[in-house]
This record gives sequence, C-alpha cells and structure tokens, in this order.
Amino acid sequence: MTEKQRAALVTVAAKIDKKTFTRFAMYDTLSRKKGWRNPVLFALIMSAFAAVCFLGRKTHAQATLLGGVLLGVGIILPLVWFGMFFSSVKRQAKRFGLSPDKAQYYVTLSNEKIFVSKEKEKADYKWADVYLVRRVKDCIYLYVSPIRAFLLPDCAETEQAWEIITANTDPRKIERNG
Repeated sequence: MTEKQRAALVTVAAKIDKKTFTRFAMYDTLSRKKGWRNPVLFALIMSAFAAVCFLGRKTHAQATLLGGVLLGVGIILPLVWFGMFFSSVKRQAKRFGLSPDKAQYYVTLSNEKIFVSKEKEKADYKWADVYLVRRVKDCIYLYVSPIRAFLLPDCAETEQAWEIITANTDPRKIERNG
C-alpha cells in the first residue's frame, strides 16, 4: 500500500451521544424534510377559521365558542405533534443505547468507497451514490441515500475524513454549517 493510499483511508468510530442524535433528528426531520411545515400550516388555517368565527360573533350566538375551539385545536395539536416528535427521538436514543463511550458503527472511507460495519452487518457504498453531506459543529452527516445517513461525530480522524469526503463527493451535495 502506497503512502497516498494509506493517507486516503480512515476509519471513524461513530460514538454518538444523545445530544448529537437529537441535533441530527431535528435537522433531518424539521429542516431537511421540512417537517415543521404541516403543523404550522395547520395552526395557521385553524387560526384563520377561528378569526372568521370571532368576526361573526355579533350575528351568530355560538361563534365565539366555535372560534375558541378552533383556535385551541389549532394550537394544541401542533404542540402535541412537536411533543411526540421529541419524545420519539428520546425513546430512539434510549433504544439504541447511545453513549459517547460506545461506537454504534464504524465507517471506513477510502477514495474508492464507503464501508460501514456494525457487529455482523456490513455494507459498501459508492461515492457516486452519496445523496448529501452536511458538516455541522460537532458532526458530519453522511447521507448515502435520501433515507439513510451515517453520523460521524468529531474525533481525531474528523479532518482526514472530511478531506476524503470532499475529495470524492460532488461539491453540489456538500453543505457546511458551522
């Protein structure tokens, strides 16, 4: 193995903690997939209906009551959705046994491919198949498809991993954020 080949090979132990996982889930669901839109749109629509009811309170006896119910539903249901989302993220983190001391999986990056291993599971991915890479403050999100991402938390190998990723990924698929 030549020196250049050795330099272009790095293995990252994905030691993911709850905070890192929660930040990723918020980015993936709320930002990348725009998951915030439906609850907010629902709240706005229900608020508009409530406003119409409040405007008709002088001519319709129960308009204020109906407006209050619509406004309440428009506020409470989105809050419930967001509460369930964060509760689900917390449950997943617990189920996965996330800890900064335990590697969830290992990602080996080379100029030829991405190799992921977890216990008895192993998978190879081509660089051409990379869907998105996002670098945030303490982690790299490496999406190998629209629904499959690997988290590479900051470690001693982060900069070398980032160099391999940026050298082998289409620049249009790379996002940087802090």
